[in-house]
Amino acid sequence: MKPFFALYVKELKANKTLFLFLLLLIAGLNAYGLIRIEDGLDFEEAFKQIFIWTTIAIFLVLLSLPFLLAHAFNSEWKSETHYQMFALPVSQYTVILAKVAVVASIGFVGGGIVIGSLYLLILANLPGQILSFDGMEVTLFWDFVFMCGLGLVTYMVFILGLVTGMEGIKFSVKRYRGLTAVAFFALAVFLYIRFFQQGKMALDFLGQISILPTPSGQIAWAPFVYTILTGIIFMIIGLVMYEKRAEI
Repeated sequence: MKPFFALYVKELKANKTLFLFLLLLIAGLNAYGLIRIEDGLDFEEAFKQIFIWTTIAIFLVLLSLPFLLAHAFNSEWKSETHYQMFALPVSQYTVILAKVAVVASIGFVGGGIVIGSLYLLILANLPGQILSFDGMEVTLFWDFVFMCGLGLVTYMVFILGLVTGMEGIKFSVKRYRGLTAVAFFALAVFLYIRFFQQGKMALDFLGQISILPTPSGQIAWAPFVYTILTGIIFMIIGLVMYEKRAEI
């Protein structure tokens, strides 16, 4: 764990300016949304403000994560420090997982800011300490955090696994790396979608949770677990290819 922690800190320091800028931008967008709500807008206008600013912040978090991880890989080659990376007395699994962990940390912090702000923004326009859906009082704070957190974790495992697989395949070839990366990305997304229904059916035994109202009154675990498992498979592919076949 000590080499992993050292590499984690190294990655964090190497990209601290980019990470700090991103988190400040996310916090700023959410703070602006809160300020607009405090301006005493009517419900309809307040809802528009919630939708606009939280949507921007959410997409900023979600779309930035794959680019941050890809940047962490590509910067090693652009700065020509990849020779040092391969010369480290640790496995490449550790090096890559440290990069993934750093980006995941940014995702958790940014996602936490968005989730907290979103709850406050909605709560500012609703009576009491609960959120409602179609007139039904359905979710307390921790239920809201759980559902948003589950979605965030599921997305992060999938997208970071996909990017890890893409980068592992990309650096396993000497030529046409960009084309190889795009081809893997497209194939991976196609396979995920192609087997989504089969995967859900195979995992139906996991059951359901009852927190938010849906047409059936429950939310199945299967889609989340299928997405997480798919992301893990992509990540394993990337780790193995990077460890065994990466071209310096």
